[in-house]
Amino acid sequence: MRGSPLFRAFVAFLVLLGFGVPLWRLTLAEAPKPPEIVVLQKDTPLKEVRVRLDFTEAPTGLRVLHLGKEIWADPAPGPGLERTLTLAYPKEGIDLLFQFNWPAEKLAAMRVRLTDPEGEEHEKTVWGGGAIAEVVSIP
Repeated sequence: MRGSPLFRAFVAFLVLLGFGVPLWRLTLAEAPKPPEIVVLQKDTPLKEVRVRLDFTEAPTGLRVLHLGKEIWADPAPGPGLERTLTLAYPKEGIDLLFQFNWPAEKLAAMRVRLTDPEGEEHEKTVWGGGAIAEVVSIP
């Protein structure tokens, strides 16, 4: 027998300890940061935004909500819609909730083009089939 068993155990312990520190850092659970909550001030100015919706297949019924209030409704929308809306538009942007129905057996898409008060155009796409309730965030 060569070497001391106690010395070998000590070396093995040091090796495991060397791997333990990086492993501990990798598996350390950090609390996720809560999302930043934007509260609209009562004096947030109302601004006009231009919204254009293009559908690959016309849905049955359309509702658009902003801050829980219905701002646009169309019981029989066509393949392309456009409207100017007056909304509270803070510098952080807005969230619009789109609710509509497509035939469940088909996959369809809706393209949202929004022109903000500064004149910049933003574009988002919603895909799905059947009943859709999708929040679109526009910065």
